[in-house]
Amino acid sequence: VGLREDFATGFEQTYEVREEIPARDGRILAADGSVLAGEVERYDLQVHYRLVQEPADSSWLRGEVLKRLSRLERRDKKLVEAEEQRVLSRRQELWNSLVSLTGRDLEQMASARDVVQRRVAQIKQAVIRFREQRDEGQADMVPLASLASGGGWQAAWDRVRRELTEPTNRPVHSGPIAEEEGFHTIVTDVDVDTKEEIEAHPERYPGVRISEQRRRAYPQGELAAHLIGSRTPLTVEESEARREKHPQGDPLDYRAGDRIGRSGLELQYDSHLHGVRGERRLVKNRRGEVVSSEVLREPQHGRDLVLTLDADVQRRAERLLDEALETVTLAGATDDESHLGKTNEATCPQGGCLVALDVHTGAILAAAAAPRFDLNLLVTPDQGRWRDLLADPRKPLFPRATQMALAPGSVFKAITAVAAIESSKVSPDTPIFCQGYLDRPDQHRCLTYRHYKLGHGEMRLADALCRSCNVYFFTAGRRMGPQTLVDWAGRFGIGQPTGIDLPSEGDGRLPSPDEMIEGQRRRWHPGDTLGLAIGQSELLVTPMQMARAMAAIANEGQLVTPHLAGEAGPSRLDDSRSFRPVFAHPEAEPIAGLHRETLAAVREGLTMVVHDPKGTGYKTVRLKDVTIAGKTGTAETNGADHAWFAGYVPAERPRVAFVVVLEHGGSGGKSAGPIARQFVSSLLELGLVTPTADLVRE
Repeated sequence: VGLREDFATGFEQTYEVREEIPARDGRILAADGSVLAGEVERYDLQVHYRLVQEPADSSWLRGEVLKRLSRLERRDKKLVEAEEQRVLSRRQELWNSLVSLTGRDLEQMASARDVVQRRVAQIKQAVIRFREQRDEGQADMVPLASLASGGGWQAAWDRVRRELTEPTNRPVHSGPIAEEEGFHTIVTDVDVDTKEEIEAHPERYPGVRISEQRRRAYPQGELAAHLIGSRTPLTVEESEARREKHPQGDPLDYRAGDRIGRSGLELQYDSHLHGVRGERRLVKNRRGEVVSSEVLREPQHGRDLVLTLDADVQRRAERLLDEALETVTLAGATDDESHLGKTNEATCPQGGCLVALDVHTGAILAAAAAPRFDLNLLVTPDQGRWRDLLADPRKPLFPRATQMALAPGSVFKAITAVAAIESSKVSPDTPIFCQGYLDRPDQHRCLTYRHYKLGHGEMRLADALCRSCNVYFFTAGRRMGPQTLVDWAGRFGIGQPTGIDLPSEGDGRLPSPDEMIEGQRRRWHPGDTLGLAIGQSELLVTPMQMARAMAAIANEGQLVTPHLAGEAGPSRLDDSRSFRPVFAHPEAEPIAGLHRETLAAVREGLTMVVHDPKGTGYKTVRLKDVTIAGKTGTAETNGADHAWFAGYVPAERPRVAFVVVLEHGGSGGKSAGPIARQFVSSLLELGLVTPTADLVRE
């Protein structure tokens, strides 16, 4: 009698088994249909646990011998011993065949078997303790999951061996657990030839099967890594926690080992992407052949998620940031922004971000960050590369677009300008005289005074934005007071999440005189108001918040909700004509109390920043083919300055708002400005914005 027949012996009649029908998870697609996240098939070689065990389980071995011998032969001790050796010999021959077939050596196979055996033994120990506590009526039982997944393999192994071999006075809890009667993966990701050989010749490989698995794959590697996020297997502990959370049954039918969204869009739209397995009932005869099959529950395949993200725009934005992070710049400002008088020091940006969105809808075209990481590392971890990522002081895992909160510097002056006009403390056409400093020549001054001991002279609002005159905005801030400025900043979404469809968005920080710190009202000084007016003080904003605010200036005062999800695509198995509904996102909300005349005055100044020869962005941002509006910003820190440019394009008919920020990158005009110009050039080249007719004629 061969080993194959051993597995069928004992089944005199048909028997019924339940089998899972796997379901696919949905893909994440860019707007052009390119796959950002998907699935690839994988074939795992699995072996029945009784063939994995070393040494062979005595009860199993005895049962195999008895199946081969007649009642009379079973009384002959020598025959029994000889048959035992034959069973063990055929067992070893099977492993030798698998070694030859898979290209693994015996040592690798032995290591894989040992891992499985230790895991099963640990689970069995947990089951035994669970049964003992149940028998003793203990209410506070140790969770199985925590025991099964704990560290210290050797200690657990020794404990299991003692528990199973040493005599005790406790009740004996015999009988195999499910893991001892099932199949376990020994070799992952075998090739198709191995799969076909095993499936074509089951008589050569009794107790061996191929399990078809799927793993998440990110074919674009680093592209949009922080946005896409990750999808990794659910742990035993997490599975138990979900079972406690859903006592009536997990609506998504998650089980240990299933992939679940961990971050980014994979987490945000997990229920949309997740496929729910089906189930079929199989009736088999004593040879294990399927007699009949019935589908009890059809699988529900996950649906695709189609983004607003433009893959080409995202790729170019990331390339620009990568190049910027390799460029050494000067820390000191080169435009009319700084008022502290720092000395110039060479610096290399620690990180960067570029966000671009549709000013009318909030649809995100790009949200690039640098440095980044390859998403496939989350699927097939490489310890060396992981150590490098975690040790990198630039924090490549950090989602800068939505969580990096920095002082915005002078880009915030656009909001200060709105607040000053709407509070009637400043008239756009009434000049304010700039002598180079506010009260004293050693503080609260403009860059032109630091370099040349000169002021800007008479400044209208548009001129002040164009040349980034600090004294103008200090004066405006002093006239209107802090609360008015804080109120208008809040109306533009500063200090609060934008509502983007990504998890764990930061809200930045909008300081206020009414703010409570540790139960006490914070102390607010006049200098805090002046600092806030030029985007300093304790003000912190994220790139996404600033892009949203700039979009509101461009679109006549509508506060949009940034979003990445565009269409809810069909599952891959659906008919391609199936309905593709658009996700419902919040409608844009008009900013209360904001007048068109105010926005027109501010937009005039933002256009002058780039296209007036005296503008802080004239030399580095201006293009001959399209009118760009925006504001440079150099935010002061204890180290190198943060470089900003926030704007929109085309200035006359705004379509895209965008923000460039380089963490410790130096001057806004010198460092962020050239990136903004190259980015707009890419938008022109890709046809996402059209040239300005007047400029083209010139």
